[in-house]
Amino acid sequence: MCAAACLLLPAVARTQPQKVNFAPFEGRTVTGIRIEGNRTTREYIITRELETRAGQPFVFATFAADLQRLENLGLFAETRVVPEADGEGVRLAITLREMPPILVFPSFLYTEENGFSYGGALSALNLTGRGMSLSARAYFGGTTQRWARFSDPWISGNHFSFEFFGGKRDRADTLNGFEEDSWEFSPKVGTWLGRHGRLQGSVSLFEMKSDVAGKTLDPDNEDKFLRLGTIIGYDTRDAWRDPRHGWKNELELIYSAGAGNFWTMNLDLRRYQPVGKRQHVLLSTLLTLQSGTVGVDVPGYLTYYLGGANTIRGYSIEELGPALHGKNQLLATAEYNFNLLPLARRDIFKWAYSLGLQLALFSDLGTAWSESDEFTANRFRAGVGAGVRLLAPGAEQVRFDFGWSEAGGFQFHFASGTKPANQRQRLR
Repeated sequence: MCAAACLLLPAVARTQPQKVNFAPFEGRTVTGIRIEGNRTTREYIITRELETRAGQPFVFATFAADLQRLENLGLFAETRVVPEADGEGVRLAITLREMPPILVFPSFLYTEENGFSYGGALSALNLTGRGMSLSARAYFGGTTQRWARFSDPWISGNHFSFEFFGGKRDRADTLNGFEEDSWEFSPKVGTWLGRHGRLQGSVSLFEMKSDVAGKTLDPDNEDKFLRLGTIIGYDTRDAWRDPRHGWKNELELIYSAGAGNFWTMNLDLRRYQPVGKRQHVLLSTLLTLQSGTVGVDVPGYLTYYLGGANTIRGYSIEELGPALHGKNQLLATAEYNFNLLPLARRDIFKWAYSLGLQLALFSDLGTAWSESDEFTANRFRAGVGAGVRLLAPGAEQVRFDFGWSEAGGFQFHFASGTKPANQRQRLR
C-alpha cells in the first residue's frame, strides 16, 4: 500500500494522472494539501483553482480537473502529485516547477502582405506572482508596430477577468493601396457562467489614417470608431494550450459607431476530437457577417481578404485576396494533428519550459462576399497541406505550413498562434 501511495505521478499537459494509481484513495477524506515549488506564484493563486478541499472526500475526476486548470494558467512547466496515506484519509502533495516569470528577447514578426519585421519583446507571465500577464512588442521593418497587452484572469467572483490591449501600427496596406497609420485601445472584462459558459464585454477606440484620398469614410482621410462588443461562449476543452477533446464555441456581436455605423457578427465553432493516443482532429468553422455597404458604412480596410496562413492555405494573400474579398466571410478547416513530442517540461539551460511538437495535415475551404449575389459556389476556394507546430509558452503555437491548391500551387506559410484564433483578426 505504501509503495503505491508514494508513487510520484506526473500530471503535465497531455499526461494526466492515471486513475488506477489513485483508486485506493477514492472516497477517502482529504486530510491536507501541501504545495511546493511555487517560488514566485502566490499560494492562493494555486488553491483557488482547486475544488478538492481538505475535509472533503477525494474524487479523482474532480482532482484531475483541478490539475488541468493549473496547467491552463500557463505558469508551470511541470506539476507532480504524490498521494500519501494519512490514517484513514489521504494527503496530497503538489510539487510545481515554474516557468520563468519574465522573459526579454529579440523577436520578429512576419505577415505575407508586409514581410518580416524585427524588434524586441517583453513577456511577463506571472506579474507579482498573481498570475497576471503583460506582453509588449516593438517591431520595425515591413511593419512598424508597438503594442502592449495586460491580462488579469481572475480578479474576483467566478473568474471575473480584465484585459487591456493598446497598440499603434504603421505599414503599407498593399491590398487597399495606402499607407496605414492606425492605433487601437481595447479594455475587456469577462466572467465564467458556471463551469463552461463564458461572457465578455469590450469597449474599443480605433483610428485609421490614410495618405491617399478615398480610402477612409471621412473625407479628411481619418476615420475614428467607438466599438462596443460582447461575446458569449461555451468551452468544454480538456486543455487550453493543446486541446484534444471538447468544444470551444463563441458568438460575438460588435457595434461600430463613428465614421460609419455597422454591426459585425462572428460565429466561431471549434470541435476537438481524439482519434488515438497521440492524435486528434480539429474541425473549425467561422462565419462573419457585417451590416451596411462597403465604402458607405463599412470602410474597405475592414473587409476580409482571403489567402495566406490564416484563411485558405495553398494561396498567397497577394494573389487570391484581390479577387476574393468582402465584408463577410465563411471559413472551414479540418486538421489532423499528431504529437511528435507531447507537451511537457523541457529544460533549456537552468530554465524549465512547457514545450511540444506536432505534425499536422489540413484542408481549408472558404469564401468572402459583400453582396448576396456574390455568395455562390464558384467563389469558394480550397487548399490542402501539411505542417509542423511548435507548442511554446506565450505564442501558444508557431506554425510552419506547406499548402497546395490547383490554382495557387505550392505555398509556404509561417504564423504565430492558432489558425482559428488568427482568422478572426483584421490583419492575418
